[in-house]
Amino acid sequence: MGKLLSLLARDDSNCCTAKSYDVFLDFENAAPTEIEREVYEEVERVLKESEAVLEEIQVYKIRLPLTV
Repeated sequence: MGKLLSLLARDDSNCCTAKSYDVFLDFENAAPTEIEREVYEEVERVLKESEAVLEEIQVYKIRLPLTV
């Protein structure tokens, strides 16, 4: 993360040219390190649970009677 921040903070431009950054982040193939594994698994569990809650809310909205 420090490398990314130093890249973004770098100013290679002069007063007459716009800043230009070419940054690629590969989120699809990212994997947690051993140190991050516990937090990753907890977040993954919470996200899966939240998907189930959102599905229940959608079903609940469908079952509500329409009032006009």
